[in-house]
Amino acid sequence: MSQVPVILLVLAVFALVVFATTRKVHLGLAAAAGGVAFALLRGLSLRETLGAASGELFDPDTLLLVLLVMCIMAFSAAMKKGGALADFQAAVSALAPEPRAAMIAAPLFIGTLPMPGGAILSAPLVDSLDPERRYGADGLSTANYWFRHGLELLWPLYPAFILAAGMTGFGMGKQALLNWYALPAVVVLGWFLVLKPLKGKDHPPAAARPPAGEGLRVVARGLAPLAAVLGAYIVIALAIGALAPALDLEGSAKALVSRYVPIFSGLALGALVLRSRAGSWKPFAGSFNAHTLSLAFVIAGILVFSALLEAGEAATASAAELAAAGIHPLVACAVLPLVAGLVTGVGFGYVGLAYPIVLGLFPQDGAFPREAAVVLAGAFGWAGMMLSPLHVCMVVTAEHFGTGLVAMIRRFALPLAAYLGVAIAYAAALARFL
Repeated sequence: MSQVPVILLVLAVFALVVFATTRKVHLGLAAAAGGVAFALLRGLSLRETLGAASGELFDPDTLLLVLLVMCIMAFSAAMKKGGALADFQAAVSALAPEPRAAMIAAPLFIGTLPMPGGAILSAPLVDSLDPERRYGADGLSTANYWFRHGLELLWPLYPAFILAAGMTGFGMGKQALLNWYALPAVVVLGWFLVLKPLKGKDHPPAAARPPAGEGLRVVARGLAPLAAVLGAYIVIALAIGALAPALDLEGSAKALVSRYVPIFSGLALGALVLRSRAGSWKPFAGSFNAHTLSLAFVIAGILVFSALLEAGEAATASAAELAAAGIHPLVACAVLPLVAGLVTGVGFGYVGLAYPIVLGLFPQDGAFPREAAVVLAGAFGWAGMMLSPLHVCMVVTAEHFGTGLVAMIRRFALPLAAYLGVAIAYAAALARFL
């Protein structure tokens, strides 16, 4: 199979995995099998393939990610059982009584937390804002997924943003300023194309504003658990950053501590807030169940898939193929991050794999401004990540709403294409005026 272009092989495997899920094959099993097939077709031996798969399964990062998503699910279930979800709904409705605005605000608020699989936390909130599901399972799942990631290109807590700012040398302030367009583009396109007016159906009823004297209390009570999670996350993350030299941790251990300790600490504080309000741990009863285990297997499967694509050198081989074909640098600037986003399903994946090549194609003193190239690369990498069946948020959102990945992708394909159009126009404007 060495004569088959790697890009085509990757896309074919993606298509088979997605097709298998439409036939009710467990996504984790389909993804793992697809990864094994790709690795074998790329010339890896069975021993090498199984070694890469088992190494990923028992990697501390994988185990912590699976545990984190399970804890997030338990926390969201406890919010629902303990009445905190209803309180949050009331708070969002008080701040944005128009239902569509509330459906945007809820996942955007959760999106300030760059937690893996964080869409599972906002999914029940979006669900509660349209209890009769007038927008349908695919519409609500798409809204949750789409708006959850509106901040990814310009919010300084995201690992991908931090990595990009460091690799480009722009710094966080300039990196955020360059990508300012992303949030309004996501919100506006989502408003008109994801949560578009319903035909032949009534919109979810607008929530009544609470009395003036109670508005602040409603908002404070509703946001308290999630504010505790976010507040603890920020404080612990800053503390770890300040204490990093004294901790003297090695690279991998330091990365794990920085990535997981803040969010686990935030969830712990949020759980204490829920327990205090309920007077017991009863809301957490039954939080870990068969559905939770099924999701854990899904996450493990897609991580194995990603590891086997990496073992088969999917991204680097794709880049070499583009270069050998004499592809124009601007095309490579778009295609490489897009493919890397598809292959990895995470922001720091497309940044780490594609940006070194993109930055090499566009030197600081080159004819085409590096700033515009980075904006273009970020937009296409984000699009690839959003389309990837390896993206944990897409998986957990589809699981929550009981819909399929194909239905979700079909729903946000048009706004995503429009978003790329906006990004291309914006990058062209930057190139003209910088």
